[in-house]
Amino acid sequence: MGNDAAASAKRMPHVARRWRLLVAAALAVALCAGYLSATVGHRLDHGSSWWHGGDAESRTEGQRTELRFAFNPGGHVTFGASIRNPGPWPVTITGINDRPADQQVFKITRLAVNHADEATDAVFDPAAAEPFRSIRVAAGAELPVFVTITIPDVEFSSGSSLFFDDLAIDYEVLGLPRHQRVPMGFRLSVYSANEYVPSGRR
Repeated sequence: MGNDAAASAKRMPHVARRWRLLVAAALAVALCAGYLSATVGHRLDHGSSWWHGGDAESRTEGQRTELRFAFNPGGHVTFGASIRNPGPWPVTITGINDRPADQQVFKITRLAVNHADEATDAVFDPAAAEPFRSIRVAAGAELPVFVTITIPDVEFSSGSSLFFDDLAIDYEVLGLPRHQRVPMGFRLSVYSANEYVPSGRR
């Protein structure tokens, strides 16, 4: 009887240690799952406003807003779009249309930003804009971005247009890299009233 009690007492620490290891493993799995869920589920959205210079016109029909530029092959146009981080975590935006697959028609030649702001409307100030580099955007804040694109020298039929309505954003959430096509909240179009054929194809 005494020997059985002694053996049982010796087994108890081993059992307790095993349970502690199982509980620790379960907590680690739960934390990893929560981390992945929080980061993978974190998505950016378009902000509350946009910007364009005097070389474009804007019009809204129903719920769609369009910024329209005149077709000028080989020329450059600049517009502003705001990127909103709904939260709950801050993000670091590391690239905009950086990948070759993200610039199939329009090539970005310059990116500039104003400071991220938690105001209701993003503030676009071209004079205060700085060249884009990795930048932190707090939860609930918007980042005003100035984008300069090159209009492609391609064949156009009269009355046709080229357009896009999102930006490809690389960013980090809690250290995990993410890539997302973020809607701009408007459609940017390049319109030609006349037919055009590049000189090399005439």
